Amino acid sequence: MTREQAITAEQQQRVQSLSPRALILGLVLVIAFTVAGCFCVFLRYEIIGTGYLPRGAVAILLLLLLWNAAVRRVARRLELKPPELALIFVMLMAMGAIPGQEFAQHVYLNQLGLVHYTLPEIAPPDLYLDQLNPLLVPDVNREAGVIKWAYEGLPPGQEVPYRSWVRPLLVWTPFWFALYWVILCFTAIMAPRWEEQEKVLYPLVQVPVELAEPVARTGGPLLKNKLLWGCFGFSVLLYVIKGLHTYFPGVPDLNLQRDAGIVISGGPLSVYNRLPLHFYPEMVGIAYLLTAEVGFSIWFFYHLQLLETAVRQAFGIWTNHYQFFEFQTAGGYVVLGLALLWSARRHVGTVVRAVVGSGEDPSDPRNPQPYRLATFGLVLGLIFIFYWCTEIGLSLGWAMVQYLLFPLVSMVVARVVCEAGMFIYSSPFRLNDMIFNVFGAHRIGAQNVTLMTMTSWAQIRSTATQNMPAIFQGFKMGSMAKLNRPQLLGAMFGAVCLAILVSHATSPYVIYKWSIPKLGWWPRGSSLGTVTRLVSFLKSPHEMTWGNWGALGLGGVMTLFLVGMRQRFTWWPFHPLGFVAWIGWPTSRYWLSIFMGWLAKVVVVRFFGFATFRKLRPGAFGLILGICFILTVWIVLHFVWEGPTLIIE
Repeated sequence: MTREQAITAEQQQRVQSLSPRALILGLVLVIAFTVAGCFCVFLRYEIIGTGYLPRGAVAILLLLLLWNAAVRRVARRLELKPPELALIFVMLMAMGAIPGQEFAQHVYLNQLGLVHYTLPEIAPPDLYLDQLNPLLVPDVNREAGVIKWAYEGLPPGQEVPYRSWVRPLLVWTPFWFALYWVILCFTAIMAPRWEEQEKVLYPLVQVPVELAEPVARTGGPLLKNKLLWGCFGFSVLLYVIKGLHTYFPGVPDLNLQRDAGIVISGGPLSVYNRLPLHFYPEMVGIAYLLTAEVGFSIWFFYHLQLLETAVRQAFGIWTNHYQFFEFQTAGGYVVLGLALLWSARRHVGTVVRAVVGSGEDPSDPRNPQPYRLATFGLVLGLIFIFYWCTEIGLSLGWAMVQYLLFPLVSMVVARVVCEAGMFIYSSPFRLNDMIFNVFGAHRIGAQNVTLMTMTSWAQIRSTATQNMPAIFQGFKMGSMAKLNRPQLLGAMFGAVCLAILVSHATSPYVIYKWSIPKLGWWPRGSSLGTVTRLVSFLKSPHEMTWGNWGALGLGGVMTLFLVGMRQRFTWWPFHPLGFVAWIGWPTSRYWLSIFMGWLAKVVVVRFFGFATFRKLRPGAFGLILGICFILTVWIVLHFVWEGPTLIIE
């Protein structure tokens, strides 16, 4: 009997074609999510899609579960099934950061700022603007209405100048679509390896999947678990009090994001002054779900970095600490990325042979992987990106350097998220900036530096999230919900493209109706920061020193050592993900909460066993869900009851 004949009809039915009603509802929610996200990020710098478990998406999932409870007894056909809930959540997760830190908060403001700040004292026009392709910006004249009105406000009776944006958006949008398509295709090839062969944990995905399941792993409906609701209430209460304090100063300030203050007056150990002591309940819950070695490594390597800084200061080196660790991290990224590809070489080889017709398709016939589509899509997507870059004036060589390294860096970020469960995380260095530093901006050339900077505004520029981890998680969630894999790829790409198009309509509206000086604290200054950073590379290019090369090599060697030790010794407690994630604002803020969650897990497993650990998992879910819910509620309330942002991210 062949493998295909052995599959029963019941097993074949387990794979779910995407529900049309869930797909339509998902697209409607994508539109609403994008519009709300653009208003929030520009006006108050509150990001509804924050994190790799987007808070707004989790709140919507809770509302959909409430809808199910309401209609279950009166109109059961209106109840959304678990695969439908999974599809909607995956679509929102795939596009959740587009109206925020991955896309909208950068591309429109930076196009305006690149022209507006061409002043002799900031960026003389001959520095980059005179050589810039005029198709890439709304206008190259800083006195043009489309530029001036964004900063000074619309004149009375003047409508939003959408017409001036049509040309640059028509030029840029195919590139953005191709970039996200490449991410989807690359992930579609690699995801089965992580899910089926490496058994990566995906801690963040556990929350929405078990929430939507009728019966959780704990043996009963998760939403009826008292521990979940107790921890949910704890998280909610913390931020109810914190939010009320912003309106009523008499309510005590819990100060959940504090620091240690000045604990050492001077000397090398002064590095521990102002040590962040932030408490994030969701990260405590996430860390509880991690493997012990990963949780330990995240906070351990953060403190190792501080100790290294103290040692450097003890030897009289008091400057360039961050640059030293940044280059180490970059070296670690390259080695870890190559190690991940090397470990997947047989999988990738099998996929390639299946695609060209010289080997058997390795995917499960019950739910075939879109390997052919993803492989050809990846190749054609990259070819289009290279072609597009050359058409706008970017050298083919530098376009290839940036966009062949980009999937490698994004894959490492994805591994940190999918295995270490970082709620917010991106590479601690910007890829284009690292290329400028290593190769030298003066060698790359002013035009190439400018265009590499502009193309980096989608994905590469983000210091909080990147799309590839969300797509890896989306595929994993689709596997757990038995969703048709090729259809799921299309649904995620459709959600991303729709979010970009809706951002094109919403973002300029908010920018011109309010004007940039009246936007939130980050958006009103971001374009100036982008221009001054670009000017610094063009006017004062970085020259690599022996110390920089040494740090780059040290990071690579350290990562190679950690990877080797982990493969050879099961008892080895230091995970390479902890090393590559040891710097950056997310780790700095999260380390204490990760330590608390790790310690709780170690104590429970050591003294009470795995059975007790599993029984307490709903408490971790409650901490995560409570924060996602209450912060989304505050964001919505701030539309009608204006108030300050509760968390700066």
